[in-house]
Amino acid sequence: MFDLLSDGNVAGKNLLSIVSRGSAIVAELLRLSDHVPPVFYLAEKADQAKYGLILHDFSYLKNAELHESRISGDPNLVDLDEEFRESNLELVERFYRMFESIFRYVKDLTRYLEDVEEGVYIQIRLEDLLVSESGKQLLAEAFYLYGIMLILMDNRIEGSVRERMLICYYRYKGGSDTHSAVCNLCRATGFSPVQTKRPAKYPEDFFSRLTPPIPVIRMIINRLRSDDVYNQMKEWPNPDHRCTALSTQAAILYVVLFFVPDVLEKEAAAMREIVDKHFSDNWVISFYMGYVVDLSVMWEPYKAANAALKNTLEPKQVKETHRKQVELVEQQLKELGDLLREGVLTDEVVLDSSSKLFHCLRACNSTLRWAMLHRTARNKKLRDVMSAGLPPEKILLLLLHTAQLEFKLGEHLKGLLESKGERWAKAQRECAQSMTELSHFFSGEHALTRNIKDPRLQEWFASLATEVSSLSLHDSTLAGRKMQQLSAALEDVEQFHQIEGNAHVKHFLQDARSLLRQMVRTVNVKEEQLITLATVADLSYAFDVITDFVPLMHRFIKQDPFAVLLLRATFLKLASVLELPLVRINQAASEDLSSVAEYYSSQLVAFVRDVLEVVPVNMFLILNDIIATQTTSMQDLPPRLEKASLKEFSQLEQRYRLARSTHQVSVFTEGVLAMETTLVGIVEVDPKQLLQEGIRKELTRQIAMALHGMLIFPNGTLQDMHQRLEKLHKHLDGFRKSFEYISDYVNIYGLKIWQEEFSRIINFNVEQECNTFLRKKTYAWESRFQSTAIPIPVYAPVDEHSRTFIGRLVREILLQTDRNKTVYLDAQSGWYDPASGKEVFGIRTCSLLHQSIGAIGVRGVDRTLGFLIARDLQDAVRFYRRQGVVGLKVFLPEFEASLDPTTSLPASASKLYASALSRTAKLWPWFADTLSRVGQVQLLRRQLASELIFGCRLDSPTLASALEVMNEALLNDIEAHYAHPDVKPYPSEEKQLLPGLAPLLDTSGLCSPLLKIYIASEPLPRLPHFLFLFALSQVASLRVDKATGLLVAQDKSGSLDTATLIIGLGTLLKQFHSSVTRTFIALLAQYVRCHVVVAARDPPKGKAPPLPAEVVNVLVLLRELCKYGHVTRALVHQHLPPYLFDSMMA
Repeated sequence: MFDLLSDGNVAGKNLLSIVSRGSAIVAELLRLSDHVPPVFYLAEKADQAKYGLILHDFSYLKNAELHESRISGDPNLVDLDEEFRESNLELVERFYRMFESIFRYVKDLTRYLEDVEEGVYIQIRLEDLLVSESGKQLLAEAFYLYGIMLILMDNRIEGSVRERMLICYYRYKGGSDTHSAVCNLCRATGFSPVQTKRPAKYPEDFFSRLTPPIPVIRMIINRLRSDDVYNQMKEWPNPDHRCTALSTQAAILYVVLFFVPDVLEKEAAAMREIVDKHFSDNWVISFYMGYVVDLSVMWEPYKAANAALKNTLEPKQVKETHRKQVELVEQQLKELGDLLREGVLTDEVVLDSSSKLFHCLRACNSTLRWAMLHRTARNKKLRDVMSAGLPPEKILLLLLHTAQLEFKLGEHLKGLLESKGERWAKAQRECAQSMTELSHFFSGEHALTRNIKDPRLQEWFASLATEVSSLSLHDSTLAGRKMQQLSAALEDVEQFHQIEGNAHVKHFLQDARSLLRQMVRTVNVKEEQLITLATVADLSYAFDVITDFVPLMHRFIKQDPFAVLLLRATFLKLASVLELPLVRINQAASEDLSSVAEYYSSQLVAFVRDVLEVVPVNMFLILNDIIATQTTSMQDLPPRLEKASLKEFSQLEQRYRLARSTHQVSVFTEGVLAMETTLVGIVEVDPKQLLQEGIRKELTRQIAMALHGMLIFPNGTLQDMHQRLEKLHKHLDGFRKSFEYISDYVNIYGLKIWQEEFSRIINFNVEQECNTFLRKKTYAWESRFQSTAIPIPVYAPVDEHSRTFIGRLVREILLQTDRNKTVYLDAQSGWYDPASGKEVFGIRTCSLLHQSIGAIGVRGVDRTLGFLIARDLQDAVRFYRRQGVVGLKVFLPEFEASLDPTTSLPASASKLYASALSRTAKLWPWFADTLSRVGQVQLLRRQLASELIFGCRLDSPTLASALEVMNEALLNDIEAHYAHPDVKPYPSEEKQLLPGLAPLLDTSGLCSPLLKIYIASEPLPRLPHFLFLFALSQVASLRVDKATGLLVAQDKSGSLDTATLIIGLGTLLKQFHSSVTRTFIALLAQYVRCHVVVAARDPPKGKAPPLPAEVVNVLVLLRELCKYGHVTRALVHQHLPPYLFDSMMA
């Protein structure tokens, strides 16, 4: 028979390539289904309201033009659609490629079968493939994998979600040759995994959308009915284990039968044969990688299948099967307990009783499969029977002990295989030496008790010694036969009268026979035994079911921390899950091997973490007692202590409680640290690393929970804000000190871990909060701060404005410093309530904020504020494009021409300014509010930067000094470069000096928010003139306060804090070329000169003409702009003489 998988067989290679591709597609489907963006479900009302008009199912195709016109006609929908496209297109493309790969897979499979039928592959027909062992396996797997793709796609990705993704791809990328066919294959079926009732004729209608050749499927079904396709009966020789042996092809049959529903419905004889062979004592099966199905429910609609299954599901038969399994569990637990006792399982026992050990393992694994699967039965009556008499604790114990025996037996077999040659040579040498000594004895020359001479026995024993020495380990069959013959001959020779009465010679013969038996046992140790062990120990069927036992595993570990040593063997046993998806990919030498192996290995490692996380969880429960003891019970020792107070401060009871809790923590971690490094799939699991990751995970959860729970501000009062920040500071400070205290007892770097995880939590929440301001969103699972091993919890938003605690904190700060209720006093570095004169937000509040959330938290607040500024500035630019460039496209050029040049005075200036202000009056309220908000946030950023640099200089003076010197040196180098570009080079970009230094400067507060560039924009024509009119409109409603010398509103209805407006205006000017600022100042100076000239025409007698109020307001505005916006006075003095400012001050 030909070898289908030989190097020269093109037909076999092509079929193997198709099957390996199918396994890779299934892995990609599972991987992607874990990352479906929640918005595609449209489950929340907010998502429906926001995205309902841009996310469509296939109803979109009925009238695509109507939907597109509705989107294009609404600028807000256009922006939202573009934002959604940027955020999700990459992921949508990946999903589409996966859907398309399923379609191409079945097309390629069909084409391959057509090529076989047409004789493209010479001398290979379809019948030849079905006769070949590899051929029938690969053909069955090819159709089986296609069915698995369809089932998993419908279970893991809802039909409506698939339709929305396909329509998104069509809208954003356009159609393709295969798009309509892919849509037809992937359209919704009406099935939902959360509903118990499935649609009529499901899944056969789904399977018939793109059906492979039915005759071929029927031939495959016949092969699966009649043959042991995977030759598993030799590994499971006991007839009672037949269903277990055929479980792999039973799963294939379950799936491929849906391609031919007539067999399920009408062919009673075929179904009776299938059930009797594959499902005679089981009806709950795992059809792929732990996905379980109850045939009593799934086959109920099919007449022939349901009738065939009745014998298996007869109540009396079910109860009898269950009774047998319960008895087997008890027997096997006792037998495993005997075998796993210390010192019982040795190399000699393995050599002598390997068949007994394998029989025990087969029985245990068969019982384990039945018990674990059937406790998940969906049929309520059957499930009630299954749950009686077979508690999950015993099932788990059977699993743990079976895995432990398999692990120990495997280790012994590996050791025996490694030392096989050495053991053989030693036994052969000693046996030959015994024969030689006996030969010498019968020579009569070496008497033992008396002189016995027998030349024939001498010669016979000498020939035996030669025969033993000639035995070869490489020809094990011949050597085994000869050793059996030699052993029988040695047993027969004991009957000779010369030997029968000689105890010493008989002892030599017994030793020789023992050595021969040892050689026979040694030669029988083969690699095939390890293969059999791996086959028998398969646990892939429980890949999903085993998660039900995790709480029990946690209970075992809590009762005995060293129970994790038993679990290590279970983890290794579960690694058999990699065999099914990787075997064909490995045979085909596919490039997908590493990615598929990495995915399934990561799932295994995630399960290991879930099981072992009970250790850090309980550790942190004990840590809560330590925190309570350290923060509330124990007093800090004073620097100096009187002798009389020594007993009072000894605090023996509290220290005892602290020591007891600390000991409990160390005991909990000992079990995990006692585990050896384990290879789970392709990932090496280090117990110390697992423990540290578990501790980090629980620490992250506790910190995130504290931040989320305590930073909620329902009252909106300053007092409430201070109380919550103080409470958070006290909680986290006590938590940190206690965590550092126990770190030495569990051998971790406590402070380092605390800082890293706290920083990660803050940065992650800042990133998620700032998604609101970005067109391209970063989903939580995509974040560079998120981790699979140490996930940061994502909580549901508490209010409609903020997504995280960072957002709530920022908005509370903005509320407290509201420009309509408070005034910023630069000299006091804080916001004050003008009515009471009390500080609302200043140095004290910033210090409290710093203490509660640390420098990283303050920097996170600062970053969020920066995004707020960028959003408002972009809104302001868009407003100008819409209202200024377009809305005033005639007026602004005329206004610019009438004022040009700014060095002269325009004709009829008063009338010109009044007319322009009247024309644009309606534009300013929104624009003023936006720029005032920018100014408010800028002042907050400046305040936070001051707090950061103060803390840095106080806590790390060396770092602060180094950063200041480095910053100044770099600035000098850059200035020197622009002054002499040919001589002074720019700081090297390859060394990443500037990108590396910038985050350090920002975190330490060595930055000036007022000088930062927040947005990049194309030059905007006549922007200075627009801002000039805006400034005139605002100063007209202001007056100069005599007490402070600041601009304030003339009436109480206006904004109290005008500094925010001026800073916002200066920030907007900073985003553009300096020529915009120069022109803006020139226009203001021209306005001042015009009004000064008008006032000088009719001066009061004997006095200098007073400056008009509007001129004074403009001069104050220019002064404040120079102060906050870092505009040089020299630039202003180019247009206005300095004495005007002196007159204003007077």
